[in-house]
Amino acid sequence: MGNLERVLGSNTLAVPAIAVASGIFFSTESPNASLCGFILIILALLFYIFHICYIKDAVTSWRLRMFHYLWLAIAYVGGGMLLADMNRYEHIDTGADIRKDVSICGEVKDVRETTSGDVLTVQVRDIIGGKGIHQNFNNLKLLVKCGNADSRAISGDIVVFKANIEDIKDNPNSFFAGYKDIMASKGVFYICSLDNGKINVIDHHKSAMALSREIRNRLECFIENTSLAKKTQNFIITVLLGDRAYLDSDTRAIFADAGVAHVLALSGMHMGIIGGILLFLLFPVNFTGRYKSRIMLAAILLWGYAFITGMAPSTVRACVMVSFASLALVLERKRYVFNSLFAATLIILTVSPSTLYDAGFQLSFICVASMAAFAPHLNPLDRKRSPFSYKVVSLLVATLAATCGSWVVSAFYFKTFPLAFIPSNLLLLPILPFYVAMALCHLIFMGIGIEFSFLKKLLDTGFELTEHFLRWIGNGNNIETHVTIWIVAFWFGGLLSFAFYLNIVRWRPLLYVGVILTCITLVSLPFQSGTVPDGSFIITDTYRDVAINIKDGLTEKTIRMDKGKLSSLRVENISIIAVDCVLPENYLSPGECDYLIIAGGYKGNVEYVNGIFNPKKIIIHPSVRRKKEKQYLEEGVRLGVDCHSLRIDSPLHCIIEK
Repeated sequence: MGNLERVLGSNTLAVPAIAVASGIFFSTESPNASLCGFILIILALLFYIFHICYIKDAVTSWRLRMFHYLWLAIAYVGGGMLLADMNRYEHIDTGADIRKDVSICGEVKDVRETTSGDVLTVQVRDIIGGKGIHQNFNNLKLLVKCGNADSRAISGDIVVFKANIEDIKDNPNSFFAGYKDIMASKGVFYICSLDNGKINVIDHHKSAMALSREIRNRLECFIENTSLAKKTQNFIITVLLGDRAYLDSDTRAIFADAGVAHVLALSGMHMGIIGGILLFLLFPVNFTGRYKSRIMLAAILLWGYAFITGMAPSTVRACVMVSFASLALVLERKRYVFNSLFAATLIILTVSPSTLYDAGFQLSFICVASMAAFAPHLNPLDRKRSPFSYKVVSLLVATLAATCGSWVVSAFYFKTFPLAFIPSNLLLLPILPFYVAMALCHLIFMGIGIEFSFLKKLLDTGFELTEHFLRWIGNGNNIETHVTIWIVAFWFGGLLSFAFYLNIVRWRPLLYVGVILTCITLVSLPFQSGTVPDGSFIITDTYRDVAINIKDGLTEKTIRMDKGKLSSLRVENISIIAVDCVLPENYLSPGECDYLIIAGGYKGNVEYVNGIFNPKKIIIHPSVRRKKEKQYLEEGVRLGVDCHSLRIDSPLHCIIEK
């Protein structure tokens, strides 16, 4: 009890942060979250009033001191439920009149430039349906793909446009799902496209967040106009400004396969690098004897950097932690990493409760908590006797602690685990601060009209060599995993047991529980089901050509059948034939097939090709005109042939049983 009291006393924000997170979680399961939260707050107040009014004996009050954390936790759980319910994301009615060809008015929250056009995140205010149905919204987000439309919108613009609203779905042409869940964690459930439409800007709302994103967009344009190589520009924009939309999927995959995808997220590590650079630049302040002013000034400038980079949750979280650590130094108090982490968590969840379900937030919290809980106990060296060796080993054990804490969450969301994470991190992490410093120097000099060619050469060559190394070390070193929520629970149960044993109380049963839960996790992993076997394929519904996606390990390869020809493909023991041409009379059968795809180039009927190829299933490609497709389907019913329309019935998934 004494150890627990000591820990709670030194980490005063632990109970509020954990309780608020619990309240947000419970609110998703409760249909009356506001009422439940209000009742919990009233109960907590009654408990507190009873305590101060009826327990006047000092000895009894001291014995019941731990119960103060109980009523405090109940109050914060209720507060978390109220916060989550007040900020709950709204949904659109399922009726077609409020989704088809509707007029939408809202504020642009974010703008991303992609190769296929701008993608806007719009906070919707009003939707007017075709029959005059009008709905107002307070917390509804909509993803708008502009395509060929000219948006010319920036963050903070109030826009009006017409579109059809659809639910966000996982790509039906891929085995790898998750996009829908990722967007849902950000509160975005709907999407619309404006290929030939127009967005009208009717007003501009200059909020602080809109100004922040506008500054970031201008900085991105400035970097794009430098003489650096295009790939280097995109990497610098990602690392310095946190906008990963500039990186192509191949580059992101290279970093992910090597286990260093966290480098691409502007988070605590990057803010630590920027903070170190700021402290170095402010070193002359020490000559005035005001070293505390140097620390506080660096923290203030770090908040300014966070503002111009868009105020991402991971950046805000890092700045809050730095601010608490800086305040502890100025007040000459012992720093508590966990208290800073809980403070950041409490502030972020208070502002945006839905962040609790964001994968990036979860991974950042777990990595920092794991390093704080385990890294000091894993380093066998003495800081005073061998300071340099201690720092080198600290880097290794911090990487191991963060990976051990976060791998299960990463595997749960992304279904993969990189085996090369240790050498990749050991090489890249020490180099990254120098690369960031060079990039900042180059951009500052470019801003005042001076360009140093050697800096440009170093930045371009450095990224090129890094990319080659990560491609080499990450190639084929990933394993596919299928982690359930029970595996996540067992693993973190084991980690919590170890953390309590190492940091709070050396009680051996905690150590035994940790070992048992960890063993259950590792033993259960090979028995997890649900992965798609290699060789499984999807006949896609792409309009332009007949394309078949085949699962190959952790990736999918696309086979495109010959356009305007008769082509065949064999996947495992399944044969596929695509007919995209006119077949001659008395055509000799090449043999039976499992799947026959009729494309737009074929001008005959179903009976003719069915007699030639005798397929188990006929697939009608979207390149076939709708009128002709209807005739094929009717003919298939008459002949008793199994026909599948890719346009009507969606892409065809074939799972290979092995």
